[in-house]
Amino acid sequence: MTHTALLDEYDRAKLALEDRGEAIREELAAALSSNDGLKVHSVSLRLKGRESLAGKLRRPDKSYRSLWDITDLVGIRIITYFEDAVDEVGRIVEQRLPVDLGRSIDKRRHDAGAFGYRSLHYVFQLGDASLPPQAHGEVQVRTVLEHAWAEIEHDLGYKAREAMPAAVRHRLHRLAGLLELADQEFVTIRRDLELYASELPRRIAAAREAIPLDRLSLVPLLEHPEVRALDAAIASSLGKELGEEPFFPEYLLRMLRSSGVHTVADAITGFQRHRRSILAMVSPYFAFAWKTWRLSPDQMAQIYRGYSLFFLAHAEVLRAGSLAIDKAERLTRLYRELDYPEDERAAQEVAGKLLEAFRDVTAC
Repeated sequence: MTHTALLDEYDRAKLALEDRGEAIREELAAALSSNDGLKVHSVSLRLKGRESLAGKLRRPDKSYRSLWDITDLVGIRIITYFEDAVDEVGRIVEQRLPVDLGRSIDKRRHDAGAFGYRSLHYVFQLGDASLPPQAHGEVQVRTVLEHAWAEIEHDLGYKAREAMPAAVRHRLHRLAGLLELADQEFVTIRRDLELYASELPRRIAAAREAIPLDRLSLVPLLEHPEVRALDAAIASSLGKELGEEPFFPEYLLRMLRSSGVHTVADAITGFQRHRRSILAMVSPYFAFAWKTWRLSPDQMAQIYRGYSLFFLAHAEVLRAGSLAIDKAERLTRLYRELDYPEDERAAQEVAGKLLEAFRDVTAC
């Protein structure tokens, strides 16, 4: 067939190709999202553009007797965050699609020097009644870094490495090695974080070391009996159920650090020291919050877990010093760091009102 005839046939089949491609993309996306523990960055569909197809048909090193000799009219790209997820995605693709193993290739093994093309590359039968049985599509599976590399390299305009100046090829080869190392390091870092998180409950229970407060150690801290008991008591005092959603973790960690609570042990010791004061703070705090920000417990469906840590931070700030002026300065510093970095006056006003609200709390 002539190039014009092949392009005309493509025009007629384009809608069916797009519909079938989108159906397969949705099927794969659903299968990937239902796999616990597997998180992918994106699952996207690309239909070959007419101009790109025309260019492919004109290539002197290729000869196509039929439109359906071309396997990338429909392309699905699956981008993973981590290198070790590529094989798991590949297993799902092989289970879900009629893969043509004779035309598929693992380019991670065949193109060792080409980082951006080190992807799993599947050819599969489209399998739709509106298309010829020999109609195929392609699935590429690669990491975010591999995808970024391929996109940038493509934008440089050199589809064949042999066409690049030798000095540029050498620099790209070195950069490819760095990115490959980065992909491997991200996997190692994730595994180290998982191991660290899995050991935290045992280490906290042993209470033999100072464990810094961070996003990971906050999770088992919220399960500690002292925290659970105080959270439940706060919820009960407000006539609310205690939910499972944590109180804004990043904000809470900043507040705790700003108040001098740096480790899990600091927090647990603080609870033992301030338990009565924390409970006494709840009612006056919400009276203050309603007057200042129109914030009321009535607006909350449930009480956040870790709310007791919010009040612990205030108790720690106010426990040092006997003069009210010192307490006001410490509260001003806390709210300036958290909520009013550009407005010293607003931080002072909030601190003054809070100090007045807490005047009868024993810790103050």
